[in-house]
Order: sequence, then structure tokens, then C-alpha cells
Amino acid sequence: MEGQNTPFRVKLPSRPEQRAYHARRAHRKSREGCAKCKQRRVKCDETRPRCQKCERLGLDCTYEAILPAGCGKIKKRDNNDALIAQFLDRVPVISPDSTAQSLAIRAVALQVDKVLELKQVKFKECLSNLDTLRHFQDTITPTIISNSGREVMRGKMIRLALQSPYLMHSIIAVAVAHLRNVLPKSSTSLDKYSVLEAHHWQRAIRQYSTELQGPIGPENMDAMFSACLLMTVNSFTMEEYNPRKSFVFSPNPAESLNWLFLQSGLRHLLGRSKSWLRKSMWFDMFMESRDELFEDTRPGRVGLHPELADLCGITESSTEENNPYLWPLRMLSAIMRLEPSAKNFPRITTFMGRLLPPYYERLIAKDPPALIILSWWLVLMQKVNLWWVQNRARSECTAICMYLEDSCDPLVLQLLEFPAEACGYLLPHVQLELPLGRANDNDTSEKPSADWIPDKLSLSHTMTLRPGEVHKVRQYATPLGSRAEGSHSHEPPA
Repeated sequence: MEGQNTPFRVKLPSRPEQRAYHARRAHRKSREGCAKCKQRRVKCDETRPRCQKCERLGLDCTYEAILPAGCGKIKKRDNNDALIAQFLDRVPVISPDSTAQSLAIRAVALQVDKVLELKQVKFKECLSNLDTLRHFQDTITPTIISNSGREVMRGKMIRLALQSPYLMHSIIAVAVAHLRNVLPKSSTSLDKYSVLEAHHWQRAIRQYSTELQGPIGPENMDAMFSACLLMTVNSFTMEEYNPRKSFVFSPNPAESLNWLFLQSGLRHLLGRSKSWLRKSMWFDMFMESRDELFEDTRPGRVGLHPELADLCGITESSTEENNPYLWPLRMLSAIMRLEPSAKNFPRITTFMGRLLPPYYERLIAKDPPALIILSWWLVLMQKVNLWWVQNRARSECTAICMYLEDSCDPLVLQLLEFPAEACGYLLPHVQLELPLGRANDNDTSEKPSADWIPDKLSLSHTMTLRPGEVHKVRQYATPLGSRAEGSHSHEPPA
């Protein structure tokens, strides 16, 4: 109405006004980032094997396996088996399908604990059984076996262990031994890992011995081969370098040589299962060990190192039947031509499994020829530089040098110089010839032929020891000045 004030009216809504809905832009919420980025709560670019953030900050970049949506509940046994198979057959982490192939984390963890029957055993500050198993699979396998057997060990052997408790105990024990080996001496977890390792080996050996007393056939031969291989690693492993613990200083050398005797156990198993050997998952690797290097069974001295043949009393009429040193020296002659490397390591270790009882008897008797042959082979083992080999090889090699260093046989002393130099032990007669730490450029003493020994292992009287090495040598050896002339005592100092 004109001339009148129009009231101001506001319509009050009876319910809140709904906003127009706008669909959110399609996006991907990822949970597949690396562990470090998750810990730091930052977005990971998921570059593999190392994301760019970890690369830039110098962090250790690792990716965890993810259990995809829909796989959270595992109800049926068949599902368990399928998931376990996918976990065990997973490819390296750099594969785009790696997360899909590790679905069985929880299933495997439960299965491993069930096989080990260890739910009631608690070892605080130690890795879980599953983490230890993965440590074996990813880290330790390359240090034990050749490339051809590596995938068998990483996949088929671990799958087999899920049905073979003694094999699972052996795997966990080796993994724990490695973890203990790499821990700093000051670590508070060191004793816990030592106890855990002993616990697993005790169970493994007891169950393996029981299995060994029964028949061996296609259904159990691979588990026994695998356990035997891992027990070889265990027997060779030595916690610390200490020549005083060598068999040459033991009142019971046969027992102290178990680390070498046990290597022939595989030969015994192969003999009992030869009818089914072609069906073994290890068959290809066994065929590799049939190297032409070890097929030389000729009698006589041809192809042997002349001085070693002289020391062993090998003549043109010598055979394996009338001379216990001929066969070991034939094998040594072959492998000494190889470069001591990870590639040749399986061929070098073959020496252990092919030794025969007559040589073992001479070794137990501590005959110089038997000891010299063993010390030369130990040099090759030491040069490969593996965690489970190093302490044993160097300790036994040094002990042999200590035991024979006072020999009245000049040939023994000459042939002892090669292993002594390799293990850093200064022989008394070498010390008298040369000032410590200086090379003798005028040295014309007779040495084994250079074309027979690899360049990296060539003999020399040069003993350039670091200051710390002198202490390591002398803490196990009687000082030269305190030796009585003509003394041949081989007992280590207290």
C-alpha cells in the first residue's frame, strides 16, 4: 500500500538448508608407503627400492607387506594353504606385485609358531619367529648357498619347513646365529640370542636324530638334506677367533673335529636315498657338485704340488688305497687353482664332504702332512670371508701354525709359511729372517711354483702386520725369547 511502511519479512526454514553435493575428485589413498615415512607421518612417493625422501635423508628405506582389504579374515584351511604358498613364492620387493604376493603374513606367523611349539616361550627384545624366518630368507640365504640353490632355499625349503619341525628349528637357529654374530659385543640382547639359538639347535638335533633312525624316502629326504646343510653351517660356526680351542690342542681331537666330520653326513644321506635322488628339489645342485675338478683319481704324482707330494710320501706308485693323502691332495690341487670367491665357494666346500676315513685318522693323529693339507684348504675358506666361516678358518689355521712351528723338518716349515701369512701368524724362523713389517726384496728361498697358487695367495716372507695384529699373534703364542732351544711343546698358554 502506497505511503505505508512494508514490514521486513524473513522466511525461517524449518530444517537446516542442505548444501549442494559435489562429488569428491577421484583419488587414491595409499597405505603402501615405506616404514620410515609412516613413522615420520609424511607422504611417501613409494619409489622402490628406496623412496626419494629416504634417499635424500639417508634413511634406511624398507617396505612392509600389506594385507589387502577383504583378506583380513582367514577361515578355512584351504585359504591358509593358498595364502602361505603366495607368501613363500613372493618375488623381490622391487616387483609391483610384491604386496599381492605376501598375503600370508599372519597365516605364516601362526603356522611357524605352531610348528615350533614355542607360544609359551618368550624371548623379550628378540625378533619374532616370522621376522627371523624372513631374515633368513632375505639376508642369510646368499651367504650359504650358490645362485642355483638360492631360490630352492628361499622358497621350497621354507615351505617344507612348515611341515618339518626339525628343519624349521634349524632355519631359525641359523638366522638367530647370524643376528648374534652381527650384534655389537656390548649389546644387552647378545645373551638372549645365544640362549635362543641353543634352544632351537637342541630341538633341531634331537628331532633330526629321531628322523635319521627311521627310513629315508621321497617324502622326507629333502627335509633331511636341508637340515643337514644347515647343521653343517652350525658346526662350522665359531663365536670368536681363538686358536686355543682348536682340535690340535684338545685332549679329545676327534670330538673337537666334529665341525669337519659332520660335513660327510650328507654323503651318508645321499647313499641311503640314491633311488629317489632325481626327485629331490636339490638334485640340480647335487649335479653341480659333480665337478670335473674332483674326477681326477689318477695314481702317482702327476698334477700335484711337488713339495706337498714329497711331504706326503707320494710316489709314482701311490694310490688312494696305499696312501691316505693322495685323494685329499688331488682335491686340494684342483681347488687351489680357483679364485677364492663366493662364486667358487660351493666348489671349495666340496672338499669337506669328499674326505675319506683314512685321512680323518691321520688328522686325529695330528700327522704334519694331514695338518698342512688342511691348513692350505682353510686359507681358501678364510679368503671367501663369510660370517659363519671366518672365525673357524682363521682359528684352526693359526692353531696348526702354532702346533707345527717348532718342527725340525725344514719342508714342514717351508710349507707352513703360506697358511701362516694368510692368517697373520708370524712364524719364529720367518721372524729371525726378516725385520717385522719390512719386505725382503732379496728373498730367493724356494717357494711353491707361482703358476700353481693364485696371485692373491702367493707365498712371500713379507709379514707386514698392523700393530694390533702383533698383539693378536702374541696373545696365543709363547714369546720367541722365552722358548727353550729345541723345545717342541705345542700346548697353548694358559
